[in-house]
Amino acid sequence: MSIELEDDEVVSPREDLIAAVLWVAFGLAVTIGSWRMDRLEKLNINPYEIPGLVPFLLGCAISVLGVVLFIRAWAQGGWQAPMASATGHDPSLLRHMALVFGWSLFYALVLVGTGLPFMMGTFLFITVFIGMLDRQRQDEMGRSAAVQWVRAAIYGCCWSVLVALSFEYIFLVRLP
Repeated sequence: MSIELEDDEVVSPREDLIAAVLWVAFGLAVTIGSWRMDRLEKLNINPYEIPGLVPFLLGCAISVLGVVLFIRAWAQGGWQAPMASATGHDPSLLRHMALVFGWSLFYALVLVGTGLPFMMGTFLFITVFIGMLDRQRQDEMGRSAAVQWVRAAIYGCCWSVLVALSFEYIFLVRLP
């Protein structure tokens, strides 16, 4: 049995099974990473305000949903079902997924992990992310490339300030 999405795209139980394993692994990594974060006991922080609480809960939720997806895919015969044909998938979707994954890794490992100020790294990440991934929609709306990038930079500026201030003043996380 396969699941049909819009535009006649088909997702096989085997693909769901593989995705479930990846989601569980990702959720567990987030859960473990957030559990190991400093809880700031020396500052007498309220347990409901510790820096890793929200990522911990999100990691747990992702893991649980991954397990649910795994059980459903297993019950549908995902361990023996063939993969959906490669022709049934849009290659631009794979390019977008690779871009999102690669750019997110670059953000985490290079922009934030090498001493660049957090707000500047986040600004660059958001600006390029929006500028690259929203290009097709903006072209269809008739906006020039300059307008697209200015719009992306405005979003990047606003969101990087909001994210940095939220981490520092709400979640009490010292940023680089």
